[in-house]
Amino acid sequence: MTEKQRLIDVLNGKNTDRPPVICPGGMMNAAVTEVVEGMKKNHNSDVDAMVEAAVKVHEITGFENYGVPFCMTIESEPFDVEVDLGSKLVEPRITKYNEDILNHLDVIKVKHSKRALVVLEAISKLKNDEIPVIGNITGPMSVVTSVIEPTDYYKMMRKDKVMAMKFLEVVTDYLIKFAAEMIESGADLIAMSDPSATGEILGKKNFEEFMIPMYKKISEAVHEKGIKIIIHICGKSKSILESLNESGADSLSFDSAVGVRQAKEIIQAPIMGNVSTQLLDQGEDEKVKLHTETAIKDGTSIVSPACGLAMSTSIKNLKVMTDTVKSKG
Repeated sequence: MTEKQRLIDVLNGKNTDRPPVICPGGMMNAAVTEVVEGMKKNHNSDVDAMVEAAVKVHEITGFENYGVPFCMTIESEPFDVEVDLGSKLVEPRITKYNEDILNHLDVIKVKHSKRALVVLEAISKLKNDEIPVIGNITGPMSVVTSVIEPTDYYKMMRKDKVMAMKFLEVVTDYLIKFAAEMIESGADLIAMSDPSATGEILGKKNFEEFMIPMYKKISEAVHEKGIKIIIHICGKSKSILESLNESGADSLSFDSAVGVRQAKEIIQAPIMGNVSTQLLDQGEDEKVKLHTETAIKDGTSIVSPACGLAMSTSIKNLKVMTDTVKSKG
């Protein structure tokens, strides 16, 4: 069974010989220092370096996918924020918000940034028959709160719901466009991480009012292309677990703050996760092996890190994790 077929089968609810073990990309990428330090160019902006990094992650760590991009800033660039592109060892970051954008929502025409086009080209170069290519998008709340000051938007959700929803819809429409073009370029599935949309920050009511309609819209658009979607939520998500059953996701991923057993009692879709990233960064290999085995025993359908990996995470620990999963087949 190919790595691609195993992952697709799991997302279709079929039984497989063992769980896939993946690190999707985007916020949850494995382009750690030991993987990329020997590269000549920045894999966050150069297409050949992006492809090279995706291949190296697969070959060196054992994760069973290619995933691009390797940051959460690309989707914000079309909204005229300023971005420091970082380097091969430092992830890109937003350096200046676009606070004026709310005055132009009615006339804004969102176009791909140069880096978005790099991602699409990278996907087309990575396309193959055996290894799944995952196109990663940043979730709508995390994009919105990268374009304007997060606290300003959270206040807007209370004081001007119409404007808050309008901005969220504009961003969501762009994410749908980006995801669709990823699929057309050759992505086998879409993964979306939305770390700013935690239950801790939004609460159950706001999450259901603002986020679930956006997630459903994105999931439906991806499904129309015949492709599956994984959604990852950070933080303590207990208050929104039941709500996520309405998201349309084919698999749901949670931080290690949410236990696999706890999630499985509520979530209807297959669970992805959820080996602690702190453990992967700082833990001993025997503990990594034990926690990976526990995730499988508890019923995770897809084994993966629980959140974004620290750049200092060792290849050794990542290999322990992936080798442990593969030994179960």
